[in-house]
Amino acid sequence: MRRLGRKRERPRIARNGSIPDAGPEVALSSGMQTLTDTSQGPGTPFPPTMLFAIGLLFAWWAHQALPFVFGPAPVLGAWLSAIGVVILVAGAAVFWWGMATFTHAQTGIMLQSPASRLVTAGPYRWTRNPMYVGFVAVYLGLALLMNSVWPLVLLPAVTIALELIVITREERYLRSVFGPAYEEYCRR
Repeated sequence: MRRLGRKRERPRIARNGSIPDAGPEVALSSGMQTLTDTSQGPGTPFPPTMLFAIGLLFAWWAHQALPFVFGPAPVLGAWLSAIGVVILVAGAAVFWWGMATFTHAQTGIMLQSPASRLVTAGPYRWTRNPMYVGFVAVYLGLALLMNSVWPLVLLPAVTIALELIVITREERYLRSVFGPAYEEYCRR
């Protein structure tokens, strides 16, 4: 456990493109581009969670102005709540599994932190963006708990904004850092 006030050392990427102490979850290639500036990550104007929060706030506002429900609360309320909780918990579990996998690999989790390893283990075996898949599931679970269709109406706008503002930057950054290894990962 880390003590307060003590700075944790970050894994470094060597100038020759190798990653010291890299485990099997790291994909490397001899033709990989060397990362020379290890102080920056892909960066975004604001955290991706804000896109989902903004979508839910607009949905709540729209629902207050013009209620648009899945069905009458007395009839569907218990079912919607139960299904919403299951989807929300599953989404949170996928999100935290992705976070734990990054933590275990000791690579940058926040978008302002540099990536030191290409993580392909855990939920990253099935999707390049398990944390965002988890966000979407949490968002859908909250929509059901709210008994409001508005979040579903706004979900395409949220996911398009996520793709354009966040994922495009992340993928460009990962291609520049890991080169052919990331391309191979994307083809799987």
